[in-house]
Amino acid sequence: MVLALDIGATNIRIAEVSGIKIKNKKIIPNPKKKEKALSTIISLITEYKKQPIGIGIASFMKFGIPVFTPNWDFSNVDVKSLLEKKFKVPVYIENDANCAALGEHHFGYGKGKSNFFLFTLGTGIGGGTVINNKLYSGHRGTATEPGHMIINGKHLEQLASGPASVQLAKSKDLKVKDTFELQALAKKGNKTALAVYSEVGRHIGVGMLNVAYILDPEIILLGGGFANVPYIYSSAKKALWEGDWANRKIPVMQAKLKDDAGLIGAGLLPRKE
Repeated sequence: MVLALDIGATNIRIAEVSGIKIKNKKIIPNPKKKEKALSTIISLITEYKKQPIGIGIASFMKFGIPVFTPNWDFSNVDVKSLLEKKFKVPVYIENDANCAALGEHHFGYGKGKSNFFLFTLGTGIGGGTVINNKLYSGHRGTATEPGHMIINGKHLEQLASGPASVQLAKSKDLKVKDTFELQALAKKGNKTALAVYSEVGRHIGVGMLNVAYILDPEIILLGGGFANVPYIYSSAKKALWEGDWANRKIPVMQAKLKDDAGLIGAGLLPRKE
């Protein structure tokens, strides 16, 4: 059993994980500020028995340290060393999207696929890739960050993340406060809301196309809370397939493990070492 944490910019998830089995899961909002977030993480861990800890964290990672957390304040916190010193257990840490890809490779739609790419869509946009059956993190651990590829002069997550969709809706005079309100309008058939999701999906599709040209994956998976919005999927897939001169018709699927992919992957980190 591993105590797994999936630390995103919006929520912190924690649970005891063994393979695909999840016990005693808790989800709380991420306080976003460095000191408060760290104290919250420590407080959560103390509620569980002592055991190895696996952490997936929404950050650029450099040699095991989160060095850039653009959507919350946690850059350059050596959380691995801090937690190992406090709890006297081994701590394993990885980018959250890489954890999700690891989970999908073992138990999801990436199982049996030697090469695939996973986009995580939420407050930001992350990515994880498996190449020749191994998670690829790059030389420094900072590889596969599709949210920061440049499209039309902007980062992809400035065009196609959850917050970006809300900003786009507001620019079209929709009075929405968050993605939930935007989804509610889309469900009612609001044409402007549906147009927002179509545009967001198209940007994601262009991002997938860029990945396809570089990696030629067997399959592309969409994970994260924002991937559950049904109006995005068809637009993204259309942009990918129509833009692919090689006409590969690369399959696109929602991640099988959904919001638990990161937790399950974090639980696998000790096995990865």
